[in-house]
Amino acid sequence: MSKENILRITLFVSVLAFNPVIAETLKNTTNIQTKQETTRVSTSIANILHKRGLDVDAAEELSQNFVADDEELLSHMMENLLRGCKSISKDALLTYLSNEALFRKNVDLQSYDQLVAMVGKVKQTALDKVTLKELQNVAKQNRQLLA
Repeated sequence: MSKENILRITLFVSVLAFNPVIAETLKNTTNIQTKQETTRVSTSIANILHKRGLDVDAAEELSQNFVADDEELLSHMMENLLRGCKSISKDALLTYLSNEALFRKNVDLQSYDQLVAMVGKVKQTALDKVTLKELQNVAKQNRQLLA
């Protein structure tokens, strides 16, 4: 056998051997990033509340009570909203959510009515037909997350 053939065989075997290891590593990295993103929702709300003048502990408690046990679900619903509705930014959404947390109000991101009210309040203008259609699709996607 020539050196080239030995090198090719060695390379082929190493690719076969390390492919599952690399795939598992990428899967774990993705899960960690998702959990970090999930954690950032309550942390972001707490940071906004703290910047508005609340004590750090009080802000964290309010954000934890607001998010409760559904932080991952809330994060996915927020992603659907940000992806599906182009007229709202992540900062504006987090500011709105922090305001609702401050006044201990519940936010239902699967409700079309609440989505319309939220985006209308953030934009402070009447919503056009395109935005309303986007919000209708987002509400439908968010309802499917609960099913």
